[in-house]
Amino acid sequence: MIRLQDVAEQLGVSRTTVSNVIHGKTKKVSKETIERITKYLDQEGYVPNPGTRVLANTRSHIIGIVIGYEESHGLNVLQDPFVSEFIGAVEKEAERLGYYIMLIVGNNIKKIVDIASPWSVDGLIILGLRAEEFKALHKEMNKPFVLIDIYTDSKLSYVNIGIDDFTGGFLIGEYLYKQGFHKALFLAENEIGSDYYRWLGFKQAMEKQGAYCSKARRLLISKNKDIRFAQYRKWIAEFIHVGAIAFTSDYNAIEAMNYFIDLGIDIPSQISITGFDDNMYATLVRPKLTTVKQDVEAKGATAMQKLDAIIRNESVVNETIKMPVELKIRDSVKMSIRQRK
Repeated sequence: MIRLQDVAEQLGVSRTTVSNVIHGKTKKVSKETIERITKYLDQEGYVPNPGTRVLANTRSHIIGIVIGYEESHGLNVLQDPFVSEFIGAVEKEAERLGYYIMLIVGNNIKKIVDIASPWSVDGLIILGLRAEEFKALHKEMNKPFVLIDIYTDSKLSYVNIGIDDFTGGFLIGEYLYKQGFHKALFLAENEIGSDYYRWLGFKQAMEKQGAYCSKARRLLISKNKDIRFAQYRKWIAEFIHVGAIAFTSDYNAIEAMNYFIDLGIDIPSQISITGFDDNMYATLVRPKLTTVKQDVEAKGATAMQKLDAIIRNESVVNETIKMPVELKIRDSVKMSIRQRK
């Protein structure tokens, strides 16, 4: 690998001059010298060491996005529509603000530190780490952080951007009850975090309308596709009996909808289905999916704006920001026969 000293000796200039040209400090370097050095570096395919380049500047203008899990719904996490849309939203705002993005996947704290530290990232946006994992990361890295969708019993002194999951669950529960599905089921991959609060909202909506909603109506589905489908086969008679099921993600809702249709079940006449997120596929699938919309674009942009403000030492209140949600009524729910009578 070519060294700065090699370049300097070859061109008859000082090592400092070569370094200044590489790092853009050219006020005291002639145009001719800049062109000679740049041309030689291009010819030799010189790539500056990232650590050296960062040390030459007070800021790296690099933001780390940490996705704290490697799989979602049994797929590579980057195939999850929510995750990819969120990353895209952060990247778009980061570019506008003059930053580059570094993507780090997984919850291995040592791996995150080993990747982010040599590049001296200006800050990190954390999605999918549990509170305990974040605390461990914070002990290893003294950097600005913005957290996404973290629920914890203890107070974290950081900006945490989420959505009103409880209200989202409530809107779905209330809508299904009014459509006559008083015993609708709630399906989720987790019983913690966002999925748990969506369940609490769903449960309260049902009970506010007068129908006791026991834990038996919350069914946990596997993150493994084959096992999920086996669960659906086992529960399908119950699904048809209650008439409606609410999922905590559009991905699961659309996947189940297609699975039932392949079995000859009519959606929504036999089973009404709802999702959560309102990703791009919600209006592409047929029937179009009734779901709860969260503004992922705004969530990503807000996260980047807050992190930028912290990096620039602006006064930022450490708080949990709950962004609003909205019920999107489409075609995947049909009023129950009992309600129509």
